[in-house]
Amino acid sequence: MTAPRALVIVGAAAARIGSLAVWERAVLVAHRVGLSPVTVWSAAPSSSSALARRGVPFTADHSAAGPFGALVAGPVIVIGPDVVVDAASLIALSTDAERGDRSQAIAVNDSGVPVLLCLPTAAVAVVRTCESLAAAAERLAATGSLRLLPIDSFTRRLSDGTAARLERDLVRHLNGGSRESFFTKIIRRFSVPLSIRLARLDVRPSQVTLAGLVVAVLSAWCISRGRYLPGLAGALLYYASMVLDCSDGEVARLSVRDSDFGAWFETVVDYATYVLLLAALAIAVRTDTGRSVFETAAFVAAIGSLVVAVVTLYLRHRVAAADPGRFDDSSAAALTSAGAVQRFARWGRQWIKRSTIAHLVVVLAIVNQLKALLVLWAFGATLGGVIIIAVAPFLVRRVSVRRETVRDVGAS
Repeated sequence: MTAPRALVIVGAAAARIGSLAVWERAVLVAHRVGLSPVTVWSAAPSSSSALARRGVPFTADHSAAGPFGALVAGPVIVIGPDVVVDAASLIALSTDAERGDRSQAIAVNDSGVPVLLCLPTAAVAVVRTCESLAAAAERLAATGSLRLLPIDSFTRRLSDGTAARLERDLVRHLNGGSRESFFTKIIRRFSVPLSIRLARLDVRPSQVTLAGLVVAVLSAWCISRGRYLPGLAGALLYYASMVLDCSDGEVARLSVRDSDFGAWFETVVDYATYVLLLAALAIAVRTDTGRSVFETAAFVAAIGSLVVAVVTLYLRHRVAAADPGRFDDSSAAALTSAGAVQRFARWGRQWIKRSTIAHLVVVLAIVNQLKALLVLWAFGATLGGVIIIAVAPFLVRRVSVRRETVRDVGAS
């Protein structure tokens, strides 16, 4: 099948998702998955400074012939008015069209209302005079050339007063929802509202990442003082840096700005915050009685952390260079469906993640035992280094991440 194009119908609602109009976000998502060229139909002339700044082209159509009047051939994936859609939904629709009866149109509904429509060439002539997506779906259903496709991805129709709720639901869906660890879910309670506000202000994800690094540097300086109140302030700042660490990815996905560079930049900053915290703890115990124990623990923790970082970076490049942002989810899924050692590795990785350490730092700071984190870190890093070396060959064999687009469907 020829790779489909996209038709985005502009609705009457003026609501926005982040800093983008709903139709602007639909154009960005369509381009992201390879649905091009993109035509935008609206009842009045439409333009977009946001899309122009990003260099995303589209053809504007406001002819009186209706949204389908200018279509000359298929296949075309139509995104309905005021519809918030994710990339996975468009890929699922295109995949189903490729594998099924290519003479049939396919519709995706939300609460009984069609929101997405895949039109093969034969269906274009049938709907050409229809004035709405709903009318087109009704006409195709009457001719027996329409089938419904249930999909699990995010495809919702915006209605009055639902924009704020849709933003929250979209961010949580893109985060992975129930698949995340317990401590990450707690941090999401702070990061999701923050990310929505930052996206509305059109803040770039890299700016959020840099802000998190600055906060982590301040945290390390406070903790390195080795006293109770500065240590407590440093722990709270470290927690705030973790909130920003979650927020940068959320802002990227909400504003359709996620990129390979952003994923690598976030990874480097993430590891830098580990180094800062470990160095701050080592400096803080330099005046303690029996400090040699903690200095030894800091040394062991540094070596173990270096092993984990090097192997993880190698794996990320080896199996997920095409889409590094998906490495964590893909590797976790592979570890879940394998043997006991791999399942233990998946369970253990939750305990050395920043979200877990951030909570532990706050608790230990409250009871004035931050130095104990060095001993726990040394144990966890040593065990983590052994485990990641053990499972690395398995992940190289079993995990292969590529950026999915509709252009890959016909070739797969």
